[in-house]
Amino acid sequence: MLDRLATRIENRLKLRHYVLLDAIGKYRSVTRVAQQMSLSQPTITKALADIEDIFMLPLFVRTRRGLEPTAEGEVVLKRARLALLDATVLQQELAAVQQGRQGHLRVGHIPYVASSALDAMWEHLLSMTPRMTLMAHEDTSLNLMESVRNRELDCAVCRFSHQSIEDEVVQVPLYGQQAYLVVANDSAQRMADMPLPEIAELSEMEWIFPPSNTPIRHAINAIFAEAGKQVPIPVIETYSIRAISSVMRRLSRGITVLPGDIARMVADTGNAQVLSRPLKWILPPVGLAWLRGSPKAELAEQLAGVISKAMLKQDCS
Repeated sequence: MLDRLATRIENRLKLRHYVLLDAIGKYRSVTRVAQQMSLSQPTITKALADIEDIFMLPLFVRTRRGLEPTAEGEVVLKRARLALLDATVLQQELAAVQQGRQGHLRVGHIPYVASSALDAMWEHLLSMTPRMTLMAHEDTSLNLMESVRNRELDCAVCRFSHQSIEDEVVQVPLYGQQAYLVVANDSAQRMADMPLPEIAELSEMEWIFPPSNTPIRHAINAIFAEAGKQVPIPVIETYSIRAISSVMRRLSRGITVLPGDIARMVADTGNAQVLSRPLKWILPPVGLAWLRGSPKAELAEQLAGVISKAMLKQDCS
């Protein structure tokens, strides 16, 4: 059965079939798909029947809500979307090569990535001959990892956690970051005179938290929980360095937790101070992630080495 299915997929399945499946999965209606693709309904119905014949399985069932994918249909739909995305990326790669470049790279990074890590990455990529065309995307670690899994990014500099470990994604740790408290100027002197404060003892402050789906936020929540304290309701949740600086200037009791170099950046522009003593807990490590077997795997390995070397050199200086 499996050999027969493999032969049918290899000999009969075309990219246009994936285009149709993706449209059906999106609109769940033969009528709407026909309108969108400027084809007749009988043509769409016949094409779907041909596709299901290739797989020797029903991929959709008719319900009151329209066409609903079967369990097998869900699997095929996911692969169809990946195949179409791969085709789009291939077009981008070819367009770049035709313009004298050696390809196209889509890289993501978290907002709190160390400046020296970013500088090392861009210096390496921009020194390549011929150059690649580049796309950069900033987001949370969770969203970046999902984009790598979905082949929307070739690699991403993000934080790792135990929950994010999986076989299909390669994760190479690059460096660690020390956490510091950043406090509004109006409260900084009072806190500077105190013994090293525990985060859980500062629940009355006006907190700026990272988004709830980030590793740093999970760590902060855990600290309050372990101390038996209610997690404060933040004034704002944001990962934007500019937003943190702007909000901090308007809070007399403003406080947040940031990696050292990011903390200093916010303090310089946010009417705030970085408490000189680092916090006792370590932030989740930063690393580079890419999909196993990716066409950009070799380049991703190079980037991991370049960034690690730059961060090690910084630690030694």
